[in-house]
Amino acid sequence: MKYRLFYISAALFLIASMAVQFVSSYRRNMSNVQDNIDLKTEVAYEKILFELYDAYEVIDLMKQYVANNLRESDSMEKGTSDLLERYPSFYCLHVDFPEYYYPEKGKWFSACSYRLNDSIISKIVGDEHFDYFQREWYKGALESGNRGYWGKPYWSDVVDNMLFTHSDNMVDKNGKLICVVGIDFSIAWMQTLLEQFKPFDDAVCIIYSADGKLLAASENMNGLDPSELKEDSWIVSRKTFETIDIEMMLAVPKWEVWKNVIWTGLWSLVVLISGILVIAIFIRRMLRDQEENARLETEKEVMAHEMQIAHDIQMGILRYDFPQEQDMTVHADLQPVREVGGDLYDFYRKGHNLWFIIGDVSGKGVPAAMFMSAAVNLFRSALGHLTSPKSIMEEMNAVLSENNPSVTFVTTFIGCLNIPSGHLAICNAGHLPPIIKSKDSNVRTLDLVRNLPLGFDGNFGYTEDSCQLGDGETLVLYTDGVTEAQNAEGKMMGASKWMEIVAQSDDLLEAVKRYIGQAEQSDDITLMTIYRKNSYA
Repeated sequence: MKYRLFYISAALFLIASMAVQFVSSYRRNMSNVQDNIDLKTEVAYEKILFELYDAYEVIDLMKQYVANNLRESDSMEKGTSDLLERYPSFYCLHVDFPEYYYPEKGKWFSACSYRLNDSIISKIVGDEHFDYFQREWYKGALESGNRGYWGKPYWSDVVDNMLFTHSDNMVDKNGKLICVVGIDFSIAWMQTLLEQFKPFDDAVCIIYSADGKLLAASENMNGLDPSELKEDSWIVSRKTFETIDIEMMLAVPKWEVWKNVIWTGLWSLVVLISGILVIAIFIRRMLRDQEENARLETEKEVMAHEMQIAHDIQMGILRYDFPQEQDMTVHADLQPVREVGGDLYDFYRKGHNLWFIIGDVSGKGVPAAMFMSAAVNLFRSALGHLTSPKSIMEEMNAVLSENNPSVTFVTTFIGCLNIPSGHLAICNAGHLPPIIKSKDSNVRTLDLVRNLPLGFDGNFGYTEDSCQLGDGETLVLYTDGVTEAQNAEGKMMGASKWMEIVAQSDDLLEAVKRYIGQAEQSDDITLMTIYRKNSYA
């Protein structure tokens, strides 16, 4: 009886010990897996965001190309092919014109370039069998306003592949449709990209639109409906691409955690039975986990420290000694969306002339910040020996285009204001046109030649413009982080609202912040104002 009680007590002790071990192990593994998923989701989010953001830039470049070559329909194929060659993530680029836009070409006219193996194929498409006017991405682009349209996957007979499309409309100054520009991503490309970030073989990655349309998924979904990924049986991490209304989800079955729990439990039983040997194994595993967590934490701290140093260096490059002189005043603000950004500004007075620059580097993060720093230093160096915005722009472009395999580019605006006369010599490299505000608060946008951004073609010849900045007028320069700022309802500011703000507000940065409200800033915001006063010596 005494031994029976001992055996029962020992059995109960073993059962209680195993239960405690299972609960402890489950919680620890659940936390580790969740941290791993969150980290992988963040890395995947950054990678995909960089890839997808290029779509907006390419569509803008394609619109510029169309605007410059609108009368030459036969050149449209070359424009799509050249851009597709520069951006390897895209599968297809097409420009789709409305019915009989070019009467000699017939009802349909779509210039299209797509990838086939290692080649780029260009062709003109559109007929009764491929009536692109009825396609979702075409109709969606017409109804999308100024945000563009993201369509669900579809099978393309033209390129014989499963695609999903981002499209946007292009209209003339009267609001009449010129064309729809579309960029296609292949499902195969997206699936390959997603597979790189799976922490376990059983994990699944899904990307779908905010309204629930599935865009891409990892290969092991096997018909699994995303709605079946319940959090009682899956560990789920989500990340939303706010500006393009797409959500990414990474899910790991909790079986992955239970496998570790069961394994730990079995070894715990061995520990309770065989003693020190299994205890040593357990301690070794615990120390290894602690070392790994410590390593990850150290890496995070080092990365945060390096980003802070990069931020301090970048902000130190900018000038804050804004002149408030008898004949003119200058002020500028730069609000990066992350620790470091790609926007830039600079100014320098030489006698009666005020030189200034504003720009926006493609991409985000440290690479964009490095490109920004190089552009500012090139501008300052060129001021020492060049005497026109055009020559400065061409020298900067030659240097930035050299050894630029990632085809990073920067939209740039350079000007020289002769303060006594008000004559303004300017050169615009793909940047947004500035606004002039009169002393009675009337506003107008300068109509300028929009040259190629810096970094594409080192031999490009730039065109210089000129205009007059009158007494009491203010020149307002800005980056697209202003006009593309979104409020809490997801509504983009746009050019019209921005013109209204410039006309009514003196503190432009504060007005932009009020418009954004509680929403998250989506891009770097940079503003520069140059005010020419009424009287001169």
